[in-house]
Amino acid sequence: MRELDAREYWEAQGPAYFHELSTFGALPDEVVRRLLLDGRVIQLDAGELLYNVRERSDAFYIVLSGKMNTIMPRSDGGWAIARCHEPGEDMGFVPMIALRDRPARTSAEEASVVLEIRVDQFFQLHQDEPDAFGLMLLNLTRGMARAIISMATVMAEQEHQLHKAYLMELESRRQMAPPSSKPSHDT
Repeated sequence: MRELDAREYWEAQGPAYFHELSTFGALPDEVVRRLLLDGRVIQLDAGELLYNVRERSDAFYIVLSGKMNTIMPRSDGGWAIARCHEPGEDMGFVPMIALRDRPARTSAEEASVVLEIRVDQFFQLHQDEPDAFGLMLLNLTRGMARAIISMATVMAEQEHQLHKAYLMELESRRQMAPPSSKPSHDT
């Protein structure tokens, strides 16, 4: 993991590139540029860890290029993929806003570049550019909404598959059980 020069990254990509990223979507060029310059532009190699479980959530990240994955610990000691992040999507925004330590770990699936936005920087944006802050917050909220819908869809499908497996198990048991003797209704 290494920090890139934000000014060089901005100039190399050009303003139009950042407008294609959902978090930055209709933000003025100068606001996006300032976010980069005041934040940290970080390059990660494939497999490199950005943050880990139980770390303090004092910043969030926006994927600028590449792909990132967030995995959460399971109660059995294993890990479950929680979210795959594409360019323009945030990582770590929810626990930062919730004032919680990080519930998951996030690492690069492939070579990636992310922007770190610290909580004090985000607050300063609110103070200095309230309209841009509101727009960015709306963009981040849309991203959260999409993630919630996606997770709910996965959970519904898993529940459906689990229910089908349960019914198949019941049918299998019923077919394997010896015939029951029915009480006679003769009197």
